[in-house]
Amino acid sequence: MDLSLTNEQANNLIKLLEKTITSVTRTLVDGDHGQIKIGEISETTSHQFILYYFYALDNIHLNFTDFETKLTLVRINLDSKFHKNANREYVRGNRVEIYDVAEFQLKDDGHTYYRAYKLPYDGIADTEDFIVALQELFKYTNLINHDSISLRIDTSLKFMD
Repeated sequence: MDLSLTNEQANNLIKLLEKTITSVTRTLVDGDHGQIKIGEISETTSHQFILYYFYALDNIHLNFTDFETKLTLVRINLDSKFHKNANREYVRGNRVEIYDVAEFQLKDDGHTYYRAYKLPYDGIADTEDFIVALQELFKYTNLINHDSISLRIDTSLKFMD
């Protein structure tokens, strides 16, 4: 696998967004997953991203991916698992993984191209809440105008007979 983005290009893409062109309203239940196409269209740029999400009561993943290259730029994991960085540092529990060419080269496994950091990190809060983590991802990726994306958590109680 060859990386088609430099760190600078990836950082520029992460900070590119200002508004979304997608309208989504969903209520999530335990085990839900999906994707949302996000994009920026202006006089100077037209670029799209995909936000992949997985919601479970104890396992949440938000994966912000470049549509063109299919590379993950930012991933938030809220779970009890770990990621092992190239320097052999284990980052356990809630973490963010950021695109990093040096990590790809050092890890030399042909597919890991992001470095993990324990939350909180660079303005991204540590939380167990899917909606808060989603807001943090929007803030980090500069997605200021995201009113057309409405994800809610089903809080209804389910009783067994």
